[in-house]
Amino acid sequence: MELSDLPNEILEKIFTFLPVNELVTVSLVCSTWCDVIRTFILPKHAVLHVRPVHPVTHQLIAMETLLTEQSTKPYPWTNVKITIPNEELPGRSEFVQFFQHQGHALKSLTLQYIQLTSDILEVFPTLYNLESLCIISESESLYGTVPANVEAALTSLKALKHLRLHLPSYTILRSVSFLGGARLVSLSLERFEIELHHLKPLLNDHHRTLRELTVRVEEMKPLLALLNSYDELKLYRLNLKSAGNEDDFSDGLIALYERQPQLRSLTIGSELSLRAVDALPKKLLHLQELEIIAESINNCKALSELRHLRRLTMCLYDVRAWDETVQIGGVTELSLAVTFPLISPAIFCSFPNVYRLYLEDVDDDTLMRDIVVVRTLMECMRNVRVLDLENFVFKEREILNDGVLRFEEMENLECLKYSCRDMSDASLLTLKLPNLRELYLTHCPNVSIKGISFLVCNCPLLERLHLESNKRGFEDDALEMITRKLTHLRRLVLVNLRALTSVSLDAILNNCFYLSDLTITHCVGITLDKAEAIEKLSGVKSLKNLIYS
Repeated sequence: MELSDLPNEILEKIFTFLPVNELVTVSLVCSTWCDVIRTFILPKHAVLHVRPVHPVTHQLIAMETLLTEQSTKPYPWTNVKITIPNEELPGRSEFVQFFQHQGHALKSLTLQYIQLTSDILEVFPTLYNLESLCIISESESLYGTVPANVEAALTSLKALKHLRLHLPSYTILRSVSFLGGARLVSLSLERFEIELHHLKPLLNDHHRTLRELTVRVEEMKPLLALLNSYDELKLYRLNLKSAGNEDDFSDGLIALYERQPQLRSLTIGSELSLRAVDALPKKLLHLQELEIIAESINNCKALSELRHLRRLTMCLYDVRAWDETVQIGGVTELSLAVTFPLISPAIFCSFPNVYRLYLEDVDDDTLMRDIVVVRTLMECMRNVRVLDLENFVFKEREILNDGVLRFEEMENLECLKYSCRDMSDASLLTLKLPNLRELYLTHCPNVSIKGISFLVCNCPLLERLHLESNKRGFEDDALEMITRKLTHLRRLVLVNLRALTSVSLDAILNNCFYLSDLTITHCVGITLDKAEAIEKLSGVKSLKNLIYS
């Protein structure tokens, strides 16, 4: 049996394993695949963003027209994001009709608007099957007006499980009966510091079902006391942040550890005491993700007791006392920021199974001045697949030192983010990475066409390339070679490359047949005005998103 002979039901199951951004390309194979993907797969899994600006041509599109087109689709979308550009749109019949036809099918909805109005809330009764709601407000008003029908509209969301509010104010939380009929599983309140008397009614109604909480408050101690007051609260993900400059809250935090031993993910965005850090492995045995800020970690051996820990993010002042014998074998993703100008290389010996490493040099030039640190880092991390060294961690003299492992020996590397102010072609000669898929090169002023030619020959599978802040090395010839040689290129970002001219646009148009995302910004040598450049670049048929400025 040929693949083309398979019934639609089996094709649908096969296509569901593909990344959503690849489905459009696959749909071009034949008309049968196109019908299956566009009719059954995309509406169920992809997010439809209805917005008034075309992502490639940047032309303004009437939102009424877009909503009318989607209202007539026989198979409604499951996940939708709508950008409401003005206060008039929610009062139009097209807006109301869209939700009357599609509202019952929506499982997740993101609304981005300037100000919450009664017209927007009028459509909420059609969302009785909605499970996830995200509201993003662009209003600068601290409180804003309170629409008359807030309570009636929000209590109609009986099936809601996930709520995310990304607001500068908390107008929407004023109703004490807020979402009284729903059984919230996750609650995320971002971009504003909520007052406890607004948070408490929500927790009173939903603490029995709540499993994930993200919240920002002015002080941590009262929030911890509130959370500890709920006997039936069972959280699996917790993300807390306070404004700082407060008394020690260690007692409340340790009490929270004891009451929530089932926690899987914990983020505390305020500096922890040594006592609060030491209590983590004793109380939270099932922790899988941890993000903390602390002065240091005295008992780093205790962290090895966190057998299930997979992702670790630490912002520390001092790690000079780290014990190199500590083995935290479960961690596969490590992010580390150290503010003290000296760092112990021992910390890199403690994570033998890391495949994703982010290292931030807070103090810029001083953190990695010790060649022993660089050598240990490169040796211990030779198996990583994603290496993020963007913040000026290395200088060229360090990475080219005879005693340091070369990038070419990191055979599994798929993504490299590398920033080096004094990078030259000699640095690119170390980038012989045949499996590399993503490369970010920033602040590399001394790179020439020689280094670029070596790069494209030895990293032929690159799909995403980000080039930034190079004043003279990346010229039109270099970009023409990049676009011609890297046949798998899907995403290209060009930022502050002053040597490029309008000729580079022709190279992109002629060579990038599969490019889906393109960003060109602050390239002052490209003199075409915005409209003309966008019209030219829209000739790349595969292009889905374009940023040009």
